[in-house]
Amino acid sequence: MNKWQKITNKIALIVVLMLSSCSVMFAQSKKSNPFYYTELSEQADYKHIDFSSEYKEWLIPDSSERFEDITHELLGNGYTFERALFNSERFTYEDMNGKPLYYKETSFNGILGDKYARIEIFIHPEVERMDSLTFKVNGKSKVEENICDFTGEIHIEHIYNVWERVNDPDSPNYYVMVCNYLFTEDKAQYGTGFFKGTYGAYCYIDKANKMIRLDIDVGGGEFNKRNYVGIWQSYKTKAVKRCVWGDYRMPYTFDFDIGSEDMRINPKYNSPEWEQWQYEMHNPKEKNRWWKTLRKEVSHETDR
Repeated sequence: MNKWQKITNKIALIVVLMLSSCSVMFAQSKKSNPFYYTELSEQADYKHIDFSSEYKEWLIPDSSERFEDITHELLGNGYTFERALFNSERFTYEDMNGKPLYYKETSFNGILGDKYARIEIFIHPEVERMDSLTFKVNGKSKVEENICDFTGEIHIEHIYNVWERVNDPDSPNYYVMVCNYLFTEDKAQYGTGFFKGTYGAYCYIDKANKMIRLDIDVGGGEFNKRNYVGIWQSYKTKAVKRCVWGDYRMPYTFDFDIGSEDMRINPKYNSPEWEQWQYEMHNPKEKNRWWKTLRKEVSHETDR
């Protein structure tokens, strides 16, 4: 083997090692999907309570994606925010032709604690803008028959424009809004505490009307458009419980959701409340509008 052939071989070896190193780095930058148990169980501890930081990291684009933080650009150009980004109203198409579009007052569905008790969250349609990136909300939470009132704030940290295919500038873009939230329940009511964590929502930019709107098309049926990932902490006992809620499928619930395409509750976590959820999924017009009823005083020996 002559001198130049040896040099050529060394160069080839260095290139192979560099490419291998880059492949490893790229693989590490790819994020495991927190909505599916099989992927989630490989990279997270089910005993962990607060996944708000992990969810924020999952929402924020990384080096494997082409993205742009457009938060201050939108504010500088006078864009406003659609209220459905901050309340629990849901967009629904009136007919199969997709017109017209209207709001539907509803509640979010979620889990509370390591036994995955069902919690429902209703955020009133009225939303108050406190400053350029902070919004005040109020609503109600429900666990079994206990309904509590809360007030809170949602603060926008970033709005990212993400290109799905880096090498195709003409591919459809999507936008993700990353926020933090703090909701405090009424201390005078039974079994109350506070919620805090990370809120993520998919949105789109309505340039014609200079408005940031909730995107109802991104993600398909298996992903929801709005998710709250964090904790609930009791005022009385100081107990901290995982609390996640959203439009449909929820992240960081491990073996609770064992569905492959659609959300399906693991039978070991079944309860009358989850049976009610399944019934309402098949009969949406018969959903219990519990937030419309007067609050009942509930007396229990234990907290939530």
